[in-house]
Amino acid sequence: MENISRHMDMIKSEDPELRRQAVEALGGVDGEEALGHVIAAVADSDWRVRKTAVEALAGRDGEAVFEGLYRHLFSDDNAGARNSAAEALIRMGKPASEALAARIDEADADVRKFIVDIIGEVGDRCGAGALMKALDDEDVNVRAAAVEFLGRMKAVEALDRLVEFLKTEDQWLAFNAAAALGELGDKRAVGPLLDALKDGYLKEPVLDALGMLADESACPVMAEALNDNVPVVREKAIKGLAVLHSEAKDKELVVKTVSKEAGTEAVLFMISCLEVEDVELKNSSAYLLGVLKERSAVEQLAKLFLYEDTRNTAVEALQRIATDGVEPLLFLLTSDEWLIRMGAAYLLGLSGDPRVVNFIIPLLSDENGHTRGAAATALGRLGDKRAVEPLIALLKDEYEDVQAEAIKALGSLAGPELSSHLRGMVHDEDPHFRRNIAALVGMIDGPGASELISRLIKDEDPAVRKTAVASIPKDDRETAYKVAFAAVTDEDPDVRLAAVNALSDIGTEEVVEPLMLLMGDVDPWVRAGATRGIAMTGSPRAYDAVVRVLKDSYGPVRIAGVEALGMIKGPDALERIKAYVRDKDPEIRKAAAGALAGYHGEETLGVLAGLLDDEEWSVRKAAVDAIGAQGAPGSRELLERVAASSDMDIVRDSARAHLNG
Repeated sequence: MENISRHMDMIKSEDPELRRQAVEALGGVDGEEALGHVIAAVADSDWRVRKTAVEALAGRDGEAVFEGLYRHLFSDDNAGARNSAAEALIRMGKPASEALAARIDEADADVRKFIVDIIGEVGDRCGAGALMKALDDEDVNVRAAAVEFLGRMKAVEALDRLVEFLKTEDQWLAFNAAAALGELGDKRAVGPLLDALKDGYLKEPVLDALGMLADESACPVMAEALNDNVPVVREKAIKGLAVLHSEAKDKELVVKTVSKEAGTEAVLFMISCLEVEDVELKNSSAYLLGVLKERSAVEQLAKLFLYEDTRNTAVEALQRIATDGVEPLLFLLTSDEWLIRMGAAYLLGLSGDPRVVNFIIPLLSDENGHTRGAAATALGRLGDKRAVEPLIALLKDEYEDVQAEAIKALGSLAGPELSSHLRGMVHDEDPHFRRNIAALVGMIDGPGASELISRLIKDEDPAVRKTAVASIPKDDRETAYKVAFAAVTDEDPDVRLAAVNALSDIGTEEVVEPLMLLMGDVDPWVRAGATRGIAMTGSPRAYDAVVRVLKDSYGPVRIAGVEALGMIKGPDALERIKAYVRDKDPEIRKAAAGALAGYHGEETLGVLAGLLDDEEWSVRKAAVDAIGAQGAPGSRELLERVAASSDMDIVRDSARAHLNG
């Protein structure tokens, strides 16, 4: 109580910071007196105090709060109080909107305007009736605000009244009505809007509205507006036509109509709009220039590559232009801007035109790494063998990302004959280059690839050997066995782990013996991988081997063992898994829950239900996923319980996903 009294004294201080602190403190106090001080602070002379009061009232409703804020709307001599009260009422939401709707006949015109603004900003459809009533208000500001917000609210019941305002002599109201009809989204407004174009003053809002409605019947007049004497009208036409074309069913008809009207002056205007600050206008102009396949705009369109908010539209526009021939894009490859060179390479790669290969190859030596990578990608898409040698040189690029792009590109170009190009490179002095060769060999078919892998598995660098194992040709079983078996005894654990993965992919009875050997490896990650791998073989010998690793001292190996039990389902696997449900390690419990997903029955479901109360959320989620995977009788009830009561979003969402799936 002493603190509350102190804060109530502070709120009378001449120091605005002390008043602000008092309001902040009193905002968390229950009781009429404290609330009264906070509401009164909405009218404070200092904006920081008012802001704190509004924040303190956020989320609070009730008659006392509403009435207190409502009274502030009548503060003729305190604009700060009225604006802050309006903000607080807007944040109150629907309750405030409903209460204000009943007071739309307030005598004070300024207050009525505030009421309309607040109802409109809240945006709840419950306020539409009050706004409809406000259309007959004697004050033009109130009527204009009601018109605006009915459009924003998409209150289609207001369409006829808005059309009436479109015809009024009051141009401000008519302007607002045109904009509102566009916001309304009802295409019945198209006809009245087209009629309203006769009023030159309304061209701008009408074209804006027609653009929002995107009705093809408006295309001729919008295209004609591209030649209007008023620049802002031309801008609205550009924006509207871009939307209209993007949504049109008959796009060719739109193109023909626009092409007919868009003369040289209109095209030049669109090109000039590519340099304005208005991002929407830049994108709309770029879009239309692409639709028109305007080759004279290529250079200016390419400059939009330099900005993130216009880049995608520029790419789309230039791609359209390139369908009539890639020649205009070629000179972009010599631009001073690397983003333009990169974009041009990307587009030329999409063109499928083999003539551009010799123009793109020089970009593999570009000073910018992104451009080199884009050129490599483009050449891979074009699939021309002339690019092979230059791309191989890129495997020594200073950036690994560029090397990776070159590998992918060469992989798409690779045929059996590529092996002969690479044969002399497996002994290159650069280990990174040899590693890249190993990765590339994995994309080549034929005996030549197998020969190269057999050489690379003996490389002195472990990273090269690891990559070679990962690149084993899937269709050459003999080489796969030979390389994987050779890697089992490699001195480097990463290479042995790669061998585990390769043997697991083979998955036949022949790989069981080497996997059992690796289950005793000195490296725990190799042991864990081998445990999972042997379970995947389905071998009768796998179960006893997995049971043995359950005594491993390393947690991840035991986790792999529990997971493997779920895959193998040996004679007493279920009982063993159920025992691990009570393990002190949450990761083991989580693995046990996952392993139980493959078992069905009332008893198993009961064990999983017990895990739904586990102290670790990851275990609870694993139990939810296992219950969802089972789909057994009683599963749905458990999932519904979790979906309704879990305190963790990720667990609750997982339960809901299973229920909805």
